[in-house]
Amino acid sequence: MARCGTFAGTGMEYTGALKILKVILSYDYLWINLRVKGGAYGCMSGFGRSGEGYFASYRDPNLKETNQIYEGVVEYLENFQVEDRDMTKYVIGTISDMDVPYPPSTKGNRGLSAYLSGVTSEMMGKEREEVLNASQEDIRRLAPIVKAVLSTGSLCVIGNEEKIAAESSMFAETKNLFHS
Repeated sequence: MARCGTFAGTGMEYTGALKILKVILSYDYLWINLRVKGGAYGCMSGFGRSGEGYFASYRDPNLKETNQIYEGVVEYLENFQVEDRDMTKYVIGTISDMDVPYPPSTKGNRGLSAYLSGVTSEMMGKEREEVLNASQEDIRRLAPIVKAVLSTGSLCVIGNEEKIAAESSMFAETKNLFHS
């Protein structure tokens, strides 16, 4: 199940704190609620420089409940509070994702991608500083961004036909993607 949307055009800007949010959601809120409690096989989220955002789960047995968990991210962020040690772990986890050693071919592909999308080394440096200097308050300030992404209202599920039919009121339309 996936929810996606955008915060582009809202006046809110991309920040490196969104990279930390991805880590926090992956190891805490989404992981605990979707994987541990809900039985989904996995979950993920992401936010891009151009204003896009998404939440996704896969092999998820709970459609309605998962959608409610996605909606709950805003409240989770508004009330976000962790020990300083945990915040440091989230920052370290985020930086470790950013500082992966790459072979020359991957470095070239990443450089080309950055060039084609207008991402400069200054932008990457700013993002890195935002990650390293992020506070819990910076994470709480992300709630309006997540609210904007969710308010787009885009929802997609590819899965069990009976489960989708049982929750058909969640969808504007359903389509059978398998034709024999």
